[in-house]
Amino acid sequence: MEQLLQTFETPFIDGSGEAYDIHVYGRSRPADTWQGWIVFTRRRDGRRFTTDAETTQPSVEDVAYWATGLEPAYFEGAFQRARPQEDTASGHEAAAELRTV
Repeated sequence: MEQLLQTFETPFIDGSGEAYDIHVYGRSRPADTWQGWIVFTRRRDGRRFTTDAETTQPSVEDVAYWATGLEPAYFEGAFQRARPQEDTASGHEAAAELRTV
């Protein structure tokens, strides 16, 4: 079962000015490991963009600890990984357009 492990106070702002709430979720996996991933929720309409697993750790506490070290630059890349390809600009242009508040 997935668990909400962290919600970040500062939203992510994409290149078009859209604001997204950032959440880290985790779930138990076989062999006593936990996976963590990031969900960006667009404030305007609640649409969610979810990454694949961003980390695998030995415990839920370790995934939560991993989340405490995430910085704005990490969110830029994670946001690109979470968005469907048809929703993003190509190549370096998309990365250059992204910024955080």
